[in-house]
Amino acid sequence: MIWRIIIAVIISLAAAIPLTYVVTMNRVKKSNDAKIGNAEEKARKIIDDALTAAETRKKEAEISVKEEQIRLRGELDKEIRDRRGEMSRNERRVQQKEEAVDRKTDALERREQSIQAREESLQKQKDDVTRLTEQKTQELERVSGLTSEQAKEELLRTVEEDVKLDAARMIKESEA
Repeated sequence: MIWRIIIAVIISLAAAIPLTYVVTMNRVKKSNDAKIGNAEEKARKIIDDALTAAETRKKEAEISVKEEQIRLRGELDKEIRDRRGEMSRNERRVQQKEEAVDRKTDALERREQSIQAREESLQKQKDDVTRLTEQKTQELERVSGLTSEQAKEELLRTVEEDVKLDAARMIKESEA
């Protein structure tokens, strides 16, 4: 009977050892599969996080570039406005100077026309005086019957006589 117990134990052990081995191997395999699944899941999560971080950095870089473009465009627009304003001021200044030159030119032209009109008027008056003088001289010559030379000689003779008479009178008055 002992032998039977021993044999029963050996047979039980012979059946239990392979069964225990199979059960243990299944548990180890499940445990390893679970660990591998967890590792793969962690790896996927790390990769996803890295992709998300890379995408975020990419978007931040794009935003930064866009902000820089906006800033540069703003500076360029301001510079263009400043230059246009300066050009506008310069154009106004040039236009004002041109208008001033035009006004001065117009004033000089009016003054020149005025002077020319005065010269013409004076020349006309001079011509009129000369003509009237000639007419008067001719009229005097006709009325007196003397030429201008004869009239001058007569005038000188009359003045000499008047001077002599005045001198004689003065002498008489001073003697008396």
